[in-house]
Amino acid sequence: MLNERKLKILQAIIQDYIETAEPVGSRTLSKKYDLGVSPATIRNEMADLEELGFIIQPHTSAGRIPSDKGYRLYVDEFMSLKKMVDIERDYLELDLFNKVAEIEQILQYSSKLLSQLTNYTAVALAPQIKESKLKHIQLVPIDTENMLAVIVTDSGMVKKPIIRLSDQVSKSSFQTMSNFLNDKLHGLAIKNIEASLIEILSEEFINSSSIIDKIIPEIFQSLDEVSHINMFLNGAMNIFNFPEYNDIFKAKSFLELLEEKELLSSLITSFSNEGLSVSIGSENIYKEAKDCSLVTATYKVDNTTLGWLSVIGPTRMDYSTVVSVMAEVSKVISELLKNRYK
Repeated sequence: MLNERKLKILQAIIQDYIETAEPVGSRTLSKKYDLGVSPATIRNEMADLEELGFIIQPHTSAGRIPSDKGYRLYVDEFMSLKKMVDIERDYLELDLFNKVAEIEQILQYSSKLLSQLTNYTAVALAPQIKESKLKHIQLVPIDTENMLAVIVTDSGMVKKPIIRLSDQVSKSSFQTMSNFLNDKLHGLAIKNIEASLIEILSEEFINSSSIIDKIIPEIFQSLDEVSHINMFLNGAMNIFNFPEYNDIFKAKSFLELLEEKELLSSLITSFSNEGLSVSIGSENIYKEAKDCSLVTATYKVDNTTLGWLSVIGPTRMDYSTVVSVMAEVSKVISELLKNRYK
C-alpha cells in the first residue's frame, strides 16, 4: 500500500499528464503542486513509484508518465467525479425527450451527445432483437398483394417488414390474425419462438392456413435479418486531437478497431452487466485495444440490461469527466426507456 506522500505525487503526475500529454519531471511537480516536500524527495518517491510499476519513463532523461497500473489505482482510489450541475442534467433530459422517439434514434443521438460532452469516440449498442420479448404485432394491408407487419418489442425496437401475399385477405381477417398473434406470442422472447407455433396458428385459421404459413416465416425471417449488431458510433476523428495519436501506426490501429464491429461489440459487451466499468490499456481483452481505455455503462429497464454505451479514448483519458458524463447519460436513457416502453 502506498503511503500518503506517494499517493499525492502519483495523483499529481497523472493529473498533469492528462492535461499536458508531456512526461512529468520532479521540477514540474515541485513548481506546480503544493506537495510540501523538496524536489530531491519528489525524485526519490518517483523512483520508488517507478520500481513499483505505477509510473514509467518513456525515454532516457525524460520525465515519467503513468502506467496502466497507475491509472487503475487513480480510477479506483482517488479520482474525484465531476458533478454535472442540475441545469446540465435538466438540459440533457429535455434534449433527449424532444429529439428522439424510437430506441434506435435515442441511441444514435446519445452516442453523438456522449462524443460532444467528452471529446472522445462514443459507441452505443442497441438491444439484440433476439433477446427482446414480443410486445405487439399489428398486420396492416398496403394493397391486395402486400402487407405491413408492425412489430414492437419490450425493449422499444420497432420493425416494419413488408410481406408479399400469395392470396387476397379481407381487412377483417388482418385484425383477427393480429389479435390472435398477439394472444399467442405476446411476452415470448424472439429467440424462443419456435416454428411449431405455425401449426397452432394454422389450426386456428383452417381456411387461411396458406396465408398464416406465409406470414409467420416472413415475419421471423425479417427479424433474423435485423438481428445483426446495431451499433451507433460518433467522434471517430476525435482521436486525432490527442498528440499520442500523431503516430500514424497507432492511429491506423485505432481506426481499424472501430471498423471491426463484431470485435468492438465483443470488447464492449465483455464488461459486467452491472453499473459502470473502466478498462485501461492492457486490461482490454483484444490487442487492438491495448493502447485505449474504455468507459462502459449499461442502460436498463426493470433491472434488465438492454444494451451498452461506451466512450473510447487514449489511456491518458480524463476519467473524472468521462465517468461522470457516462453515469448521467446512461441513467437518463434508462429512465427514458422505462417511461416510454413500460
